[in-house]
Amino acid sequence: MADNVPAEPSAASQLLQQHATHHVTVEDVVDEELPPKSAASTEATTTESAPPAAAPNPAKANIATQSRELFPELGTAPAPVARPTGIWAKRTGANGTSESNGTPTTSAPPSGATTPTPPAVRGPANISIPGRNVEYTLLEPQHVLPRAQLKKPLPDIAKDFNRRSRAPIKVSTMADGKVRVEATGAQDIATQALKDFINQIGTKLSIKVSIPRSTRAHVIGKGGSTIKALQEKTGARIQMPRVEDAPAAAEDEDDDSTIDVLIEGNSQQAAAARNAILKIAGERAANVNTRLKGIPAEFFPFIAKNGLISSLEQGRDLQVQVPSHPVRVPHPPEAPQGGQPPVFYPAVDNFIQLTGERDAVRAAKEQIERRAEELRQQLAVDQFSLNKGRHQFIVGDKGIPQDQFFDQTGCIVVLPADDEDETVTIIGPSDKITPASDVAMDLAMNMQSSNLDITRYFRQVPSAAAHARNVTRYLRERKEIERLEKLHHVHFNTPFNANGALPWELYARDGKNAIRASNEVKGIVEGHPPARIATAAVDPFFHAYLQKEARPKVRQDYGVHLVIPQGSEADSPLLLVYEGRTSPDSYEIPRAQPSQADLLEMQKWLSEAQAYITGLIAKQDPLTAATMEVPTKFHEKLRRFIKKEQESRPENQIPVRVSNTGSIINFRGPSSAVESLVAKCQAFIEQEKEDEKERGFILEFEFPQKFANHLIGKGGSNIRELRDKFDVDIQVNDGKVQLKGPKAKAEAARAHISALGRQLQDEATHVLKIEPKFHRELIGAQGAQINRLQTRYKVIINFPRTAKPAKDDESVADSSDAGKHRRQQAPDEVIVRGPKRGADEARDEILSLLQYLKDTSFTDSITFQQKQLPSLIGSGGAVLEQLRQSSGARIDIPSAKEDADAEVEIQIKGTKAQVAAAKKALQEKKAVFDDTVVKTIDVDRKYHKALIGTGGANLRDIVVKAGGSDDRRELARAIQFPKQDTDGNTIKVEGRTEVVDKIIAQIQAIVSERESQITEVLEVPVEKHRSLIGRGGDIKRGLENRFKVSIDIPRQGSGQTGVKIAGQAPDVEKAKAHIESLVKEQQGETVQVPRALHHAVSNNGQIFRKFRNDFGVTVDHAGQAVPPRPAAPDARSNGALPLITDDEETTADAHSWKVVESGSSSEEGEIPWVLRGSPESIEKAKKAIEAALEQAKKQDATGYLILPDPRTYRFVIGQGGSKVNSIRKQSGCKITVPRDQAKGEAIEVVGSKEGVEKAKDLILAAVKEGIASRSAPREQ
Repeated sequence: MADNVPAEPSAASQLLQQHATHHVTVEDVVDEELPPKSAASTEATTTESAPPAAAPNPAKANIATQSRELFPELGTAPAPVARPTGIWAKRTGANGTSESNGTPTTSAPPSGATTPTPPAVRGPANISIPGRNVEYTLLEPQHVLPRAQLKKPLPDIAKDFNRRSRAPIKVSTMADGKVRVEATGAQDIATQALKDFINQIGTKLSIKVSIPRSTRAHVIGKGGSTIKALQEKTGARIQMPRVEDAPAAAEDEDDDSTIDVLIEGNSQQAAAARNAILKIAGERAANVNTRLKGIPAEFFPFIAKNGLISSLEQGRDLQVQVPSHPVRVPHPPEAPQGGQPPVFYPAVDNFIQLTGERDAVRAAKEQIERRAEELRQQLAVDQFSLNKGRHQFIVGDKGIPQDQFFDQTGCIVVLPADDEDETVTIIGPSDKITPASDVAMDLAMNMQSSNLDITRYFRQVPSAAAHARNVTRYLRERKEIERLEKLHHVHFNTPFNANGALPWELYARDGKNAIRASNEVKGIVEGHPPARIATAAVDPFFHAYLQKEARPKVRQDYGVHLVIPQGSEADSPLLLVYEGRTSPDSYEIPRAQPSQADLLEMQKWLSEAQAYITGLIAKQDPLTAATMEVPTKFHEKLRRFIKKEQESRPENQIPVRVSNTGSIINFRGPSSAVESLVAKCQAFIEQEKEDEKERGFILEFEFPQKFANHLIGKGGSNIRELRDKFDVDIQVNDGKVQLKGPKAKAEAARAHISALGRQLQDEATHVLKIEPKFHRELIGAQGAQINRLQTRYKVIINFPRTAKPAKDDESVADSSDAGKHRRQQAPDEVIVRGPKRGADEARDEILSLLQYLKDTSFTDSITFQQKQLPSLIGSGGAVLEQLRQSSGARIDIPSAKEDADAEVEIQIKGTKAQVAAAKKALQEKKAVFDDTVVKTIDVDRKYHKALIGTGGANLRDIVVKAGGSDDRRELARAIQFPKQDTDGNTIKVEGRTEVVDKIIAQIQAIVSERESQITEVLEVPVEKHRSLIGRGGDIKRGLENRFKVSIDIPRQGSGQTGVKIAGQAPDVEKAKAHIESLVKEQQGETVQVPRALHHAVSNNGQIFRKFRNDFGVTVDHAGQAVPPRPAAPDARSNGALPLITDDEETTADAHSWKVVESGSSSEEGEIPWVLRGSPESIEKAKKAIEAALEQAKKQDATGYLILPDPRTYRFVIGQGGSKVNSIRKQSGCKITVPRDQAKGEAIEVVGSKEGVEKAKDLILAAVKEGIASRSAPREQ
């Protein structure tokens, strides 16, 4: 090109010279028509390009025969050996970053079959001539079918293949026996041609790939979507073990447990499928959680405390959890004999847990196990015997924490859980174990100890030890011993055995506390004699039944508390302790010996309670036991069957207890229940054995694929339920259902599933256009509204979801849209899907609810200041609630803002009228708030009480007169006085400007008036104070209002006589003069009345009311006690009365009559009647008393008449009291008819002996007449 350059080069030539060093080839240009290369296309194939045309003047160079790029079939030099890592460990790239999708480094599958690892890309990577692209792969000889299994030689097969392939195939055999297959053409066409050709000539492999059990769901994907995609992409068949076929994982299985995935296909397919599966497993199983199960629990503190854990965790993705060692263990390590090292056994139920990156977990596990081996050689054991009661003071709740003991001594303490074992075990390094034992002994012996033998309080009782044991059990169960320990800071050990209670051990650091506790125990024990406690021998089988059914009833009906044996005490008798018919929560343990009457009552109720429990047990069938042998494989099904049978038993039947010993099933319970359940179980097992013979029966039928999700259910819930119900295996795939199991059960399952399919065929779908603003209320709180509709109509209701970004760690199985093609749901669409009838009804109800929401969804708003909201809401929300109730609207106030002057928008929602009413009320409130001011006024504290007044009366008057509200809450906010415990005289007044100004003006006027007031003290005898106060203070208030003064009368019992009168000078003088006249007038005059006639003269207190109301005279008795009223006879005192249900004519003459003469009263002497009032009024009262005395002396008898039927009392009274007034006039007696006749009270008749008899006859005649008139209409 340079030889033909003109003298003046053109612009193009100049540009070419500038880029002379750049030799452009066609391969540098990207062909846009070819698809981009993907990683998938190189999984099992290698891409190379045909050599370009020879360039002129090629440069000579040394040929690198070891270059894999130039000679790919010769292989490469051995690669550096890398440190092996776990196949699911987190990978680290060359730049130090983590690779989440790296492929495994190993190619050999666990089965031992060699699966070729996809070779690296070979040849010039940048050359890609359109139409000349070459894809190739190398096959091991064993991965190609033998010639005997091929129809033709490989070249002939390739020729036949090329006739119908768009990418020519070339097959050649390499020197090492490998078969090279290459395809030329567009990349995707060549790749597919290679796959199709290898599928014809390749051997079928079957390999197993082990993956963590936890990644199983991710490989499968939701609805099998992931595993189906892998099979389509690789062409291999992938079989995942079913959950029931996979080895059962224990509940505490670590993440290291694996399952085997079976892959079938040719070498290329198997390798691609294996790599894809391992990639998913690697992404999901980089972190593990494992437990170290070989470490003895005694080593835990030594591993956790020496800094090993922190060093392991530092700078690593690792978390180590070391459990604390329990203080009490069933079997402590034993001290070795003869210098032998102690034997430590691995923990059985609590392990060190490691969580984090797999390699870090493995390294930590190794280091911890090495440390455990060191501890086996270093640790020693020392043991000594110590009184069991002192163990608790070494470590634990009543001693020091185990961690503190370890920090102090470098050793741990192990205490026996067995109550009979007194051995204390110290574990630690040999050089620290002796000092640690000394520390433990010091802690144990630091407590003062004394024995408390409670049997000595029952020396007179034949079985004192047994009763002491019962008392101990009761006090333990009632937690009374715990209460005593907390109250007195002491500790009790209360041992007992089958023979009775052993002496209590009492421990205390302070001897005085021990004495106090002993004294209280003495009182409590004496308060529980044998008469308070009874026992009942009940088979432990019934304990749970009595706990649930009998215990509450016995406590409520008999006042007896049941102590039901628990745990190790199961063989002990049932205790019945009398507590009385009080609330169990308010019952207090007695601390004194009961009286003889109490003892009799206890025995009565305990006997009845014992009889009730005995009868309850007697109603049950006698207990029996039975066994049956069942093959272990049927145990789980039998367990579910028994559970269902027990749940359906009659309510009054105690459930049978079922357990197993190996293959033997044990039954124990009421004989009829046991026999019935055993018979049902035998029939069930026989049926299962018959079914087992037909387990191979397979039944297939079609099921609409579009309803497969309905059949399977969420997370497979529906399909699992059907499997349990019909006892068949159910598989759903591509519109077909396969049932495997007994023929009868399979056919029943098919009928059920087919019916479900027909039901779903009737399914209807409604798309409702609903504005998104109504969605929230239609759904309801936490979906309550929609869930109700879905349950009621058996439909599915879908509201549009808000778009949420997918989580990075969301698994394929968790993806809600995996394998589905759902139409995009618009934001205003609600989809109702289900059976046609249900869908129609659900749609109608939703639309009705929507219409209601539209009718009640008028909205408005109003703005308030943040500082005004407390007044609007009111105390406890009372004001706002009242607004809501009165308007019927919904009023929503947003959350508070920090700025008090900030504007807050309040939302109002409801019907049009409700919103208008609420807004009007709020506007009125707002107008008040906007006009609200706060002013202060300083008033000396001595005037505050006067401003408030009695019960706030003066304060209320001030506010109401100023135009304010008399509402209690409004009053409290309108005028606020300083608190009593604070200094200051400032009164704060809040409200509308006009009202506040008027209030302040009134306060100033009152204070000004008070400042000009005078105060005088008037001496008034204490006994006259009451006459100045009056009932409820009415006389005092009347005086204050009349004379415009305030009167302060000393409190009753203070002994002070000075009455303070404060006010304007003229008013004080007038009030003082008036009070002096009152006191002078009320000097009082005494009249002596015989005590026996007191009630007759007073007419049951009526005469005192007459004196006070008519004469203004008060009466007292100079401090003497009023004689008791004579008691009316009981309704049963004169024998049994007829029933009110008896014949009316029979009961008309039936009655109870008793006459008591006045002279028979035991009262002797006289009682003073002190009359106080004006002289004229006292004279009138004296005359009335004299007349009443004369009348009382004549009325020397009192009759008590009781009628059998309370309904007949009305005949005695008559209409408007006409009948009883008539009887009074005719007999000359006082007659009192009781108000509440239903209580059986007597009609009281007071008069002469002849008069009361006459009154009785008149009353009975009135009753008879009333009964006759009532029955007259029925006789006609």
